Amino acid sequence: MSQFLGVAFQPYVGHWRGTPPKATTPQWNSYSQQEIVDMLEVIASKFTKISTYSMGYTGYYPATTPWNQVDSNCHVAVAAAHLNKRRGKVAIKVAQGIYQQSNAQLQHAEIKAAFSAASAANAIVSNTVTSLVFTNEYIVDAQTTHAVNAMIVANKQKSHHLDLKVGVRSNTFGNIANPNSPFHKELKTLIQNCDFIQCNLYPEANTATPQEGVHGVSQAFNRIKSAVDKINPKCEVMIGETGWPSKGISFNKTHNNVNNLLAYFEAIDKWASQHHVITYLFEAIDEPWKSNQNKQDPPWQGANGAEGHYGLWFLNDSGGYTHKHV
Repeated sequence: MSQFLGVAFQPYVGHWRGTPPKATTPQWNSYSQQEIVDMLEVIASKFTKISTYSMGYTGYYPATTPWNQVDSNCHVAVAAAHLNKRRGKVAIKVAQGIYQQSNAQLQHAEIKAAFSAASAANAIVSNTVTSLVFTNEYIVDAQTTHAVNAMIVANKQKSHHLDLKVGVRSNTFGNIANPNSPFHKELKTLIQNCDFIQCNLYPEANTATPQEGVHGVSQAFNRIKSAVDKINPKCEVMIGETGWPSKGISFNKTHNNVNNLLAYFEAIDKWASQHHVITYLFEAIDEPWKSNQNKQDPPWQGANGAEGHYGLWFLNDSGGYTHKHV
């Protein structure tokens, strides 16, 4: 059981049904709290922490919809708390995701829901939810960075009062090591206000081996960490996503098979433990919807894409979860 390695998690693990171009996956709100507890039972066999992506609000829900009646991501924190209660200890800690919403009302509902879920979960077993992660891969320029910083500032005091840390997950934190970045100033302000940042770091394009992949991720991490330490040494730098898929075409054009997925998992686990870096492997369980059977473009998200194959486990035909193995 790794002290530093966790997994990114969403419960959308159902398989495709039907024939393209009209194939479908299960509805986003169709995964019950108990099904999610069952998934977390599997995850807890190897990991003690998960990082999630959203509270389940989206455009087809009015912002007034109760927080626990939206898409199934809304159930994860409380499901973790029920697992913890059953175990008699905090077996799974949750970094609760807050997704970037399309309008201000939904964004407010998403943030309010995250507080509701954290409070409900921690009332069942304290310290189940440890932090709030404001947005995912949303900060791409000065405007979006400023918007996320405003969310952090507006909610930091309330979060700390509930013993929750606040931070951001993004794939653009490498810009903090580049003083000439067009949003370096805004990133600096954001980092000054965060308790942590989660950096999404993957092996570079055409990386030959998992070991080389971890080396490249390590170098990128060290550049970010060095820059952040100079701005806010109290801001913990984590890896929010990293992984290697078991099959398909990936955005970074690596050689994808189960051997390499497992080797990358082992190598990044060793690195995280040696360097004491909280690292979330992408991802816990395959999400087939991410390899869209009804489209081809971009190829890594299409029918032959790797996006649906980053999990350590997959939903098997018997309704259980199989750990990938050679």
